[in-house]
Amino acid sequence: MTSYLLDSDILMDFFKKKEKAVNLIMKLVDEGNLATSILSITELRAGWNKDQAKFFLQRFYKLVEIKNVTKETAELAGKFRWEYKKKGITLPAIDVLIAATAIIEDCQLVTRNKKDYPMPELKLYPI
Repeated sequence: MTSYLLDSDILMDFFKKKEKAVNLIMKLVDEGNLATSILSITELRAGWNKDQAKFFLQRFYKLVEIKNVTKETAELAGKFRWEYKKKGITLPAIDVLIAATAIIEDCQLVTRNKKDYPMPELKLYPI
């Protein structure tokens, strides 16, 4: 069964009830397992007040599996930053950590921000 790692942009759109994101996630639920990086929780929580966080987070945790950053993930992310820095490309730490998580956990990354994820070994879900 395919596993999908949902990026923060997709999740934010989902919680804003944007039709494309809602439909996409409903489709993915039927096709495989949903997951997200622990780092996406930080980005989601930053957009919610206390009451919204209390309401949404408990439901969110039932919807997806949370993938933690491991030593292996951190090392791969650091390798990506180093490789792309040599090419004159600066990639944000959070993005390389999410990419490394998707690769190590064998997930397709579901994101609209494909430019933030140039790694050829990363499987991107076609949106």
